[in-house]
Amino acid sequence: MSGQQVVEQKKSAIELWKRDIPGQLTSIDLSPDQHQVALGFENGVVHFIDAKGGLIWEADVGQPVKNVKILERKKQVAILNEYSQVFLVDFTGQLTLKKGFKSFWSGLDVKAGDPLLWGWKNRPCRLNTKGRVVREYAIPHPWMRVLPVPKKEQFWVVHNQICLGLYQSDGTNLWLMNNPAPIELSRDMPSEFAVSDTGDVFAVSCFNKGVYLYNGVDHTLNQIDLDRPVAHLDVSGNGKFLLLADQLGKIMMASKSAALVWEKELLSPVSQCRIDRKGTRVIVAEQNGTLSCFKFLKEGEQRSSFLEMTQFHDLGDHKEIWSQPVHKVSRSPAAVHISGDGRFVLLADGKEFQLYDSSGSLVWVKHFMGRLPRVQLSQNGRKVLLSSPTELFLLDTQTLSEKHLTFYSAELSDVALAPSGTAILAFDKFKTLTCYSGQGKKIWSRNLKKEIFNIRIHNLAGRAVFQSSPKILFVLDLKNFKLQKAALGGPVTALELTREGIYAGGKMGRCYGLDLNGKEQWQHKIEGPIQEIIVFKKSVAFRNKQGAILLCGQVGHKLGEYSARSTHSRFGQHKKDVLELVPTGDMLSCYQVPSGNLVWKLPLVGGIQSVAVSETANRMAILDSQSFHYHQLVHEPHAVEDRSSFLEL
Repeated sequence: MSGQQVVEQKKSAIELWKRDIPGQLTSIDLSPDQHQVALGFENGVVHFIDAKGGLIWEADVGQPVKNVKILERKKQVAILNEYSQVFLVDFTGQLTLKKGFKSFWSGLDVKAGDPLLWGWKNRPCRLNTKGRVVREYAIPHPWMRVLPVPKKEQFWVVHNQICLGLYQSDGTNLWLMNNPAPIELSRDMPSEFAVSDTGDVFAVSCFNKGVYLYNGVDHTLNQIDLDRPVAHLDVSGNGKFLLLADQLGKIMMASKSAALVWEKELLSPVSQCRIDRKGTRVIVAEQNGTLSCFKFLKEGEQRSSFLEMTQFHDLGDHKEIWSQPVHKVSRSPAAVHISGDGRFVLLADGKEFQLYDSSGSLVWVKHFMGRLPRVQLSQNGRKVLLSSPTELFLLDTQTLSEKHLTFYSAELSDVALAPSGTAILAFDKFKTLTCYSGQGKKIWSRNLKKEIFNIRIHNLAGRAVFQSSPKILFVLDLKNFKLQKAALGGPVTALELTREGIYAGGKMGRCYGLDLNGKEQWQHKIEGPIQEIIVFKKSVAFRNKQGAILLCGQVGHKLGEYSARSTHSRFGQHKKDVLELVPTGDMLSCYQVPSGNLVWKLPLVGGIQSVAVSETANRMAILDSQSFHYHQLVHEPHAVEDRSSFLEL
């Protein structure tokens, strides 16, 4: 960088929090002062995370997310999806706006606290919180990237691979330049851009050529030339710090004078990174599915977090039974599924499926042209059911026989596999409920003349249960086909069926226990809505969206209320102990739910992508970016040999 070099003091950073990213990340934003984080994903899901790394809410906008932006002054998150739909969700998770446009929008930004939209063929425009266009900006065409200067009525505009300029809001040109190196605008390795609050720093990454820094106040140009390609960048709001990441997993922070003040080697390359207004916090998303927050300590500030003091009780340790390297054709994120008895583990990404047995042998591989996103395994691992809105695919893991059913006339609304694997229920758009045997043979079909959803079936109980409206449940007797109606006190958000009874969780936090005829036996309440019901051998857990857990006996007596350590925790049971498995980036921790004692910690080199826990067996499966692991949940040595010899004193 030209000019006099200034000696900058090195910064000391701590990792404030870490969490896993459940999917392919498309957009990330960090609020400049309050340090909330918004994440947008390829599957249309949006996460809003607080300053301590906790998930505040999750939303689904239906289509892949293009951009997410935090409107800190309005306390809202603006979202743009691939269908040019704009959503506004407030900080509590309430949807305040959903608006579709006939115009195609290329990007979403923030101007004067409001959403700013721009498209390759549409001029930038500012919306109010009701979705109305309140101002259009006369920026000269063409534009391949538009970045508003937050505290001025100015815009930086990238016109093409060479030309860029600084404009007033009325279109007056303030500065027009040809970039010294070509700007990459393709999707393979695009250049990245960032601007400070006053526009005194406009940064452009040009991969092997380094980073070019435009000063929109003094109209000067400087270059930072590193000894490695720059893949990602960001600029602090005050313009004093630059955040740079290379392709190999190194992230650096430099001052405006190009002095390196902080650097860190990560476990995998960076996919996206952000820095706050004052350069005090950094958010880093890695390709291995880890999201980390680093805080920079002030001079004299001491670290406020400490190592966790643990007491190891009689549960012992985990034990790895086998590990296999990951061999996948596609690069889409995968997930692991384990049968209830732990005998079979399935690695799935929607199109590619690999089935392993308990000895680690690959017993089945299948590739599909279309996606089969829903996966269900029977309790004994005998059956694997894959489904999409138009297809059903059934695999017998003992004989490896396959049964493929395609519905051409009507799409499927819901599909359920019995825990025994001996029956399948499918409900289509013609309101027809069809039952298939465990071999895929059609047994019976019945038109219900009503829309149903949330289907559950249990052959040993001889029942199927489903909803016809948020508050209405129907119980179907599989022997005489009689329907029993059950009306609950509020909307049902979670439902489970076992051999002993029916369990339902409500929007207002109600937890219901019903008999097999739909008659209410008991009721409890926690803060809602209930998101998940987990059935153990002799107990059942109701979990809400905030992570609060109510643990009950199956006959209804309360065993306690607890709080999950993470929204991505998985739960299992070993003997009489309920265990919580907490994935945090490259570490998996196991805790006892009632006592909160740490049982074990398992570091993983590649970062955790997916965890599955067996319901009844002492087994779990873990997928990281490099390997596929199969473990005992808790290690149980068969015998402890007595010591037969001693050292001579």
